[in-house]
Amino acid sequence: MKTQGIFPAHNTLCSMRYALFLGLTVFLFLIPACVTPAKTADDKKPPAAGKKVSVEEQEQKVNELFGRILSLTEEAEDRQSILPQMEALYDEIINKYPDVPLVEETYWRLIALSIEEFKPPKVDKAEKLYKDFLRRYPDSTLTFNIEQAFGQFYYANKMWDRLLRIFTPHVKKFIATGKLDRAYHLFMFSEAKFNLGDLIEAEKGYKIVIEFFPKTSEGETSQKRLEEIKKLKK
Repeated sequence: MKTQGIFPAHNTLCSMRYALFLGLTVFLFLIPACVTPAKTADDKKPPAAGKKVSVEEQEQKVNELFGRILSLTEEAEDRQSILPQMEALYDEIINKYPDVPLVEETYWRLIALSIEEFKPPKVDKAEKLYKDFLRRYPDSTLTFNIEQAFGQFYYANKMWDRLLRIFTPHVKKFIATGKLDRAYHLFMFSEAKFNLGDLIEAEKGYKIVIEFFPKTSEGETSQKRLEEIKKLKK
C-alpha cells in the first residue's frame, strides 16, 4: 500500500506547470546573488584616529587660555561678573590638556575660586575637583595648599563635619605610621572635634600637636584649647 506523499498526485500538465514554476523560482532566487549590492554607509572606512596632541602643543594652548584669563581680570570692572568665564576656561584646561604641569595649579585656582569667590560658594564642585586632583596627582606638592583653602573655608563657615572629614585621612595615617607631617592636619582635626563637642578626642589631638610641634602657632593654640577643655570639665 502506497503512502501518501507530501504533495498529492498531479497530471502531466500540472507537472509541467510545476516544473516551470520551480525553474522560475530558482531563477528569481539566483538574481540577487549575481548583482553586486550597493555600498552603504557601513562599507565606508572608519575615520582615522585623531592625532594625539603633543605636550608642547598642549602647553601652548594652556598658556593661551591663561592669557585670556589674565585679560579678563585686567579688563573687568566687576570681578564677580567674570567668574563664570574664568571657571569655564579653567575647566577647559583641566579637561582638554591633562598632560601639562600647569593643570595641577589650575585645580588649586579653580577650587579656591569655587569656595572663596562664588556667591554662594560651589562647595560640592570644589570637593569633586579635590577628589579628582588626589586621584590624578597623589604626590603633588600642591595638595597642602588645596587643603589649607578648604580648611580656612570650612573653619570660617563653621562646617565642622566637612572639616573633620577632609583631615581624618591624615590622622589615620598618623595612627598607622606614627609619623605626623604637619601640625595643621591634626590641629584642624582637633578643632573640628572640639567644636562638635567630642572633647576627649580633641584633647588627645591637641596633646599630640603640642608634643610634635610645640613651638608652632598650632602648638600654642592647642595649649590654650587644653586649658579651655579643663575648665569645661569642671
